[in-house]
Amino acid sequence: MPPFLQDGSQWAALALPLLSLASGASLAAAAFFAQRSLKARRERDRLDALVNHLGEGVYRARLDRTIISANKALVAMNGYRSEAQMLDALRNSSEQWYVDQAKGDVFYARLMRDGSVSDFVAETYRHKTRQKIWITESARLVVHERTGKPLYYEGSVRDITETMARLTLEERFRRLTSALPGVLFQVDVMDDGTAHFGYLSQSISKLTGHPHRAHMADPLLFRSLIHADDIELYDRSREAALAERQPWEVECRLTAKDGTERWLRITASSQRQGDGLTWRGYMADVTRRCRQETENARLAFYDPLTHLPNRRKFLERMAAETGCAAGDGFGALLFIDLDNFKALNDTQGHDVGDAYLVQVAERLSACVGESDMIARLGGDEFVVVLGSKFNESALATRDAILLGHRVLDAVQKQFAIGRVRHVGSASIGLVVFDRQEKRVDEVLKRADLAMYQAKAAGRNRLALFDPASMEREADRFKLTAELRTAIDQKAFSLHFQPVLDDERIIIGAEALLRWDHPTRGTILPPQFLQLADEGGLGAELSAMVVEQGIATLASWQRDPELRNLRLALKMNARAFADAGFVAALHRSLRHHEVDARKLVFELTETVLACQTSAAIERMNQVKEIGINLALDDFGTGSASILQLKQLPIDFIKIDGSFVADIEKSDGDRSLVKTILAMARTLKVKTVAEHVENPKQEAFLRAFGCDFFQGYLYAPPMTPRVFEDFVRHGRDLRPAPFNAGRLGSV
Repeated sequence: MPPFLQDGSQWAALALPLLSLASGASLAAAAFFAQRSLKARRERDRLDALVNHLGEGVYRARLDRTIISANKALVAMNGYRSEAQMLDALRNSSEQWYVDQAKGDVFYARLMRDGSVSDFVAETYRHKTRQKIWITESARLVVHERTGKPLYYEGSVRDITETMARLTLEERFRRLTSALPGVLFQVDVMDDGTAHFGYLSQSISKLTGHPHRAHMADPLLFRSLIHADDIELYDRSREAALAERQPWEVECRLTAKDGTERWLRITASSQRQGDGLTWRGYMADVTRRCRQETENARLAFYDPLTHLPNRRKFLERMAAETGCAAGDGFGALLFIDLDNFKALNDTQGHDVGDAYLVQVAERLSACVGESDMIARLGGDEFVVVLGSKFNESALATRDAILLGHRVLDAVQKQFAIGRVRHVGSASIGLVVFDRQEKRVDEVLKRADLAMYQAKAAGRNRLALFDPASMEREADRFKLTAELRTAIDQKAFSLHFQPVLDDERIIIGAEALLRWDHPTRGTILPPQFLQLADEGGLGAELSAMVVEQGIATLASWQRDPELRNLRLALKMNARAFADAGFVAALHRSLRHHEVDARKLVFELTETVLACQTSAAIERMNQVKEIGINLALDDFGTGSASILQLKQLPIDFIKIDGSFVADIEKSDGDRSLVKTILAMARTLKVKTVAEHVENPKQEAFLRAFGCDFFQGYLYAPPMTPRVFEDFVRHGRDLRPAPFNAGRLGSV
C-alpha cells in the first residue's frame, strides 16, 4: 500500500528510529515534527470517527475503481457488517455495484474529465443482498500537489430509495392525471370569498388553453371561461348542490383560449374544512358526446340537404300548436309543392335538383318570421307553420295569404344553378286551424288537398282549403275501401262491345269492366280505375279481368256460332310487368283450353314511355304464346314510329277523342290520316273506337281503317245479350246518336 494511504500512527513509528540518528541540531526539529505528527494523527482519528458516524456513505477508491476504504454507513448500505468484509467482496464498484454498468462508466468518465461529480443519481445493488436501491453519489478526484497527477478519488453516497419511490409515485400520479381526458381538482374556498387550488392536474391546460400556473395563480380564471349563456346554470347548480347537500353535477360550455367551444361535465362534492369549504371533483370533456347528440338530433329532426326541420320536427311543432295546447288562438299551415320539379330533376340531373331545393329553402326561410316554422317534408314538398297567435280566424287567414304570396314571388325569381337558369313556381295549399283541433294529420291532409286544388287551377297559385273537397276526398277514400272488398268478393262483370270489319261483320269484341256496386249501382271504369292504381289494386283487378276474359273466350270457342270471335282485354301496365304474369297466363290458358290466337291484349302508350328491354321481352313472351297485342288510345301519348317499329304490335287503336272531332277539326282529321298511313307503312291493323255516325265511319273507311267499334253499331252489352246479338245477326244499321253514351264506353 502506498505511503500516502498509510495510517498516521504508522508514520510516527517509522519516525522514532530516525530521530536517534539525527544530530543534536536536528533533534529539536525532529521533536517538533514528531509532536506535529502526533497532532495530525489525533486530528485524523477525530475525522475518521466523524466520517464513520455520518449518515451518508463515504468511500475512497483507487483509479481502477477498487474501493479501499468505506465508512460504517456505506458498509451497512451494502449489506455488510464490517469494512473488511465489504472490501473483500466488493472489488470493482462499476461492475459489481451499478445495476446498469454503463451508468457507472458515465460516472467515472465524468469524474476523470471534470475532476468532480455532484449528485449523480443511479440505481445500484445492496451488494451483499442484491436488493436494488437508489443512490445519489458525489465524488472528487485527488491529485498530487506538485505534479497534478491523479492519485485516487473519494466520494459520498446517500440512499434515496424512499425519496425515489415517493417521486415515482408522484410522477405516476402526475402522468396519470395528465393522461386523463379530464381534470382532477381540489379547490378551497374560504368564508371570506378567497379561494385557491389545493390540487389541479396538469391537463387543465389542454382543456382551457391557459397554462397550469395561470390557473393556480388565479382560481377565478376558470369561471371566467364559462360560456355566457351557461354561467347562470353553472352558479345555480353549485348553490343548489350546497343547499341540498348533494354532489354537484353540471354540464356547461367553456370557451378555450383559442376560441374553441367545449362542453364540460363537472362532478364534485363539498366538505366543510375549518373556516372554509373544500370542493373535490373531476371535469370531463364531453364535447364529442354532445356534438354526437347534436348530430343525432340534427339527423332525427332536420333535413340533411336543406338543414330545415323535417317531417318529424314539423309534427312535433304542430302537436304543440293543436290538441291539448292551452288557449283559443288560431294558426295556419301552408303546404308548398314546387311545380315541374320532376322535369328539372330528370332532365338536368339530381345534383341540379338538389341545388335548386337548397336555394328554395333559403328563399322560403327569408319569407317567414322568427316565430314561424318552415320544414321540408320530403322531395319537393315544404310546409310553413304560423303559430296559434291570432285571436281571429280571419287574421290568421290574412297573414297566411300574405305569406303565401311572398313565397310565390320568391320562387318565381330566376334561379342560377351553375350554368342552368331556372324560373320556378309553386302550388300552395292553405288551411287555418285552432288549438281545439285534435289531429295533426287531419290539418296536414286539408292543406294537401288545398295544394292539389291550386295545381288543378293551373299551378303557380295559392288555394284555401274548401270543406267540399274534404267531402269528395272522404268519398274517394270510402270508395277505395269498398273497391278492395269488391275485388275480394269478385263483384265485377265484363260487358262486351262488338268490333266489326269494313263490311260490318262482327269479328270480335272488347271486354269492358263494370263494378256492380250494391248501393251505387253499376260503376264505370273512369270512376274506379284510377282509384285502383293509386291504391295498388290495379294488378289484382287486371288479373281478374284476364281470368274472366279467358273463361268467357273458352265458352265462346265451345259454341260453333261464336268460336271465331276475338276478345280484346285491357291490360294494366304493372300487372303486365309482373314477374309471374306469363306463368299465370300459361296456367289459365291450359286450364280453359283456349286458342290463344283469339286473344288480344290492349296496352296503353305508358308501356312505351317506360320502354325497356325487359318490357319488350315480356311482349315477345306473350306473342310466343299466340296472343295478339294492340296499342290502345294511340295518339294521346308520346309514341313515335321508331318506337312502334321496335315493338311486336299487331293492332293500333285510334283514340276515340280524335274520332269524335273528325267532322269539325282539321287537326284531328290530319292526325287520324297520319295514324292510318303510319299503320299501313308498319303493316299494322287499325281499330277506330267511339264511332258514332256514318260520316265518321265513311272518313275512316276512305283512309284505310280496318276495324270499327262504337255506338254506331252497338253499345257494350252483358255476356248473354252480346251472344244473342251475334247469333241472331241484329240489324247493324246506324243507331240513333246519343252523346251521353260516350262517357260509358
